[in-house]
Amino acid sequence: MTVGQNINKDSGKHYPKFANFGEYLFWSYANLQMLCAALNMGKTKYDKSCYMIRAKAFKAYKEGRWNIHDLMEFNVAKIKENNYCWYCGKEIEPSKLTKDHVFPRSKGGANDMDNIIMVCKTCNSSKGNMDLFEWYCEVRKEWPPLNILVHYLKNIYLYSIENGLMDKHAEEMDAMDLPFKWQYIPLDYPQPEVYM
Repeated sequence: MTVGQNINKDSGKHYPKFANFGEYLFWSYANLQMLCAALNMGKTKYDKSCYMIRAKAFKAYKEGRWNIHDLMEFNVAKIKENNYCWYCGKEIEPSKLTKDHVFPRSKGGANDMDNIIMVCKTCNSSKGNMDLFEWYCEVRKEWPPLNILVHYLKNIYLYSIENGLMDKHAEEMDAMDLPFKWQYIPLDYPQPEVYM
């Protein structure tokens, strides 16, 4: 499994060899766990303890000892916190927010709560039917907010489980018509200070 043209392309970092897409996704999620842990500990930079968390998480995901949960917590937050755009953070009246389908409807995205985010008209229009990570990388040229990173990776994971993608290889993934671009899934994240 290799990294395609994506947010990871110029990092110059070395990644583990992934046996399949599931391991690729678990590595991304393990790095997200490391970022969240660093933020919870108030660290501005990753250190040895952070990398140990990542290693433990990656191993636990691969072995099936840790699971990525459903989107219920985020769906509750989306209902309660409905006075800003989840993509750009701009405060806005709830009546002026629009629904965006995280996996675009044109690409088979469902019209259900797991796949809907309330955003401003500007973000909705700009994103169009692009992949969410692709849009942040290529158009906004910035990292998505943390809650969007978590929400989108969960959507990808849940879709991958439901559709038998976890054991697929890069060539198989490339040949499939997916509602997301797997090549844009980040394999590492910025230093915690970016999110402070």
